[in-house]
Amino acid sequence: MENYDKYNHIYSISLKTGIEIEIIKKLQSETHSDPKRLKREFIPTILSHESFDFNMIPQGKIVELPGISFKLPSRENGYGIISKLRNELEDKNYRIFLDIYWSDDINEIIDLSVLSCSNEFEPLIYMQTNGINYGVTNQKLINELRILDQELRLKILGAGNDWCEFEITQEPDNMSSVIKQFFELCPDIADKYNYSVNDFENYLRENKRLYLWFD
Repeated sequence: MENYDKYNHIYSISLKTGIEIEIIKKLQSETHSDPKRLKREFIPTILSHESFDFNMIPQGKIVELPGISFKLPSRENGYGIISKLRNELEDKNYRIFLDIYWSDDINEIIDLSVLSCSNEFEPLIYMQTNGINYGVTNQKLINELRILDQELRLKILGAGNDWCEFEITQEPDNMSSVIKQFFELCPDIADKYNYSVNDFENYLRENKRLYLWFD
């Protein structure tokens, strides 16, 4: 009966999300975790010159997305699974990435998520990733990343409401110029590295990961 219930659960999630049952089973095996619907908190994004009555929004409102998630023990575990399965999932028009958030008791929760997407930036639309505190809307962020993608061949690693992470799979001809674009897009990076192009360049060359966040 237990196996029957598990199959019904997987079948139901597949039906609601459009993600193939075999893909869900493979991810379940890799993560040793049961699948759940991918969800995000509803957070209205308002530019500084706009007015909005936040009391109109119910506290804790959650939006269900057409994707799946699996709980993970660590980020590194997630990076390993992403590296292992990325090509296979991309061939089927899926994107796999980390979704990291905080519980009510301030513990980090790490999920591995999958959405049906045709490119690296669609997950940011679903997750509504933005830097609205700096006037960076979701659309502006994606537009800027598409420009950077021409130089860096970005592959998504993670996305949330105010952050995103990509693997850099191609080194640009002019890294210093690209880094200046990063600093302009994400002031928090510029602050962290004290606007030092060399320091951030060394980090990128060593880690091959671009992490953007907007506090």
